Amino acid sequence: MDAGDIIAGLSLLLSVTLAFFYIRDRAHARYSISNEYIRELLDWHNRVIDVLMRFRHLRRIKDAADFQHDLACLSSLVEQGRFYFPNLIQNNYGSDKPAAYRGYRNLALDFLVEFYDIVNHSSHDEDDHEQLAALQRYFTSIVFQIVRPKDRLDTIKRLTDQYFVKDHSANDIIENPSLFPDVRGGA
Repeated sequence: MDAGDIIAGLSLLLSVTLAFFYIRDRAHARYSISNEYIRELLDWHNRVIDVLMRFRHLRRIKDAADFQHDLACLSSLVEQGRFYFPNLIQNNYGSDKPAAYRGYRNLALDFLVEFYDIVNHSSHDEDDHEQLAALQRYFTSIVFQIVRPKDRLDTIKRLTDQYFVKDHSANDIIENPSLFPDVRGGA
């Protein structure tokens, strides 16, 4: 074995090591970018839900300033949502409109616009309350499908060897407290 073979072997070892770190860093970068997007989406979702819940649970007069403020806030959040849920371009529909408004509105935003229309044009009877609850749940379900919390928890478990969710319901734990020993004994 001469010096050339040793240099070639070391070069190969160095190349494999660098490739490993490059691939690992790329995976980390992809995860970081994805995580940042999800964080922004959840921040926007939280602001939307705060407004929706105020409409659902606070019985207010439509002319009240806080009602009108929340109506304007919801409209603004729908507009911001166009960056998370762009319109669906089909059949040149809306091709004469500005870029953000071409095509058909995304279903997530449709739920919010329908919610807006109901609170803006109704008297808040019981039927409206049920419809508003359904629209809010559909909206959250769409965001849930994007965020995929179970997959994200599995990724965290894989990366940290910790899992933050127990596979038990509250009733399971009340009936058998040993399933959740962390809380026994108080503190």
